[in-house]
Amino acid sequence: MRILCYELRRIWRLPVLLVLLALGAMQYFLFMDFSIRYFPNGHPAIEQYELAREWTEKYGTTMEPEEYEDAKRSYEALLAEADAQIAADPRFTASGVMGWEDFRLRWNENIWQEEPPAEDLTELQELLYGEACGWIGYRIEALSTALSFYENRAIFTEVLPEQTPAEQRRAAELAAGPGVSGIFPEECTRNLSEYMCWAGVFAVLSTAILLTPNGAQANLSRTSAEQWTTRTGRRTVWYQFAAALLSAAGLFLLEYLIFGSIYIASGAGFFWDSPTQSFLSNMRFCFDLTYGQYVLCLLGMALLLMLGTAGLTFVLSHSSTNHVSAILKVLPLAAAEMFGMSAVLSCPFTDWNTLYQEVRVMGIEAMACGLILAIGLAAGAAFALQRARKELL
Repeated sequence: MRILCYELRRIWRLPVLLVLLALGAMQYFLFMDFSIRYFPNGHPAIEQYELAREWTEKYGTTMEPEEYEDAKRSYEALLAEADAQIAADPRFTASGVMGWEDFRLRWNENIWQEEPPAEDLTELQELLYGEACGWIGYRIEALSTALSFYENRAIFTEVLPEQTPAEQRRAAELAAGPGVSGIFPEECTRNLSEYMCWAGVFAVLSTAILLTPNGAQANLSRTSAEQWTTRTGRRTVWYQFAAALLSAAGLFLLEYLIFGSIYIASGAGFFWDSPTQSFLSNMRFCFDLTYGQYVLCLLGMALLLMLGTAGLTFVLSHSSTNHVSAILKVLPLAAAEMFGMSAVLSCPFTDWNTLYQEVRVMGIEAMACGLILAIGLAAGAAFALQRARKELL
């Protein structure tokens, strides 16, 4: 244990930690702050998100047929509210617009013409879709679209010839159950995916930065040869390997506690128990997961990739005779790992994931993370065995 603590102290050096702190702050404010500050991002995403929250509070995590009928009555009430606002505004009556349906009819007829919409009609459109009218135009469209998605939710259960056998089984599984009736906004999945991708890229980069100097410095100072003469002897390399893995795990906890606590401010945790397969989303999920389970899966995959990166970085660093060669060896690895992190954490377990689109294997994202972990652990263990048997002369 004493040797393990010594190796951990050699890795966790203050100058390296200050560099990671500066890079982390830069990464957050350049690439991740937008996901928190502007979530949900603009209209009609705001109205769609608020509608999902309202329905979850009112109906729970799923919508039943009788609840759908109640939602239709809410839509009729919202149309009546829009008609009342239009009737009370002289700018609408001056243009001959008598209600919401009348406005939509005129607008749809106008946009099909070659000429741009009339100036008065454009002004009325800006009023209805603006803050002055309480964004009622966006609210109506969001509710109308959501009701339409519920009516056509059977599209998720269609079995198509071009689907793989696993995809066909998934569609049949959804058809055999209660159907796709979950209430969960697509904006949450896309926002989480973007945030986790940037957090994952920094996690891999920080793991490489933290571990790269350690092995090269030990070789420069001939620390390993001196340690071979101690009571622990050549087993020291195993402590060094364990320290690298523990450092990666500790870095994972530290970084994701910080990034996670910041992400809580987005309010997406409200949907923690909501099913990710929702009629409000165009994504097809490979598995039945709640939003909370989905978050944990993404965290687990990030941890696997960080541990795999740690194992490979340990090998490259301890096989380098100086810092320059260590950097040159680790740099391509870090770049490949960052690309892999963004590939597996981009809407994983859905048909939107680029890796899944290429191979069409459900769960390929987790398999890729497990493969990288296995390679990293195997490479580290093989290097430790080889180093322990190395001849002194």
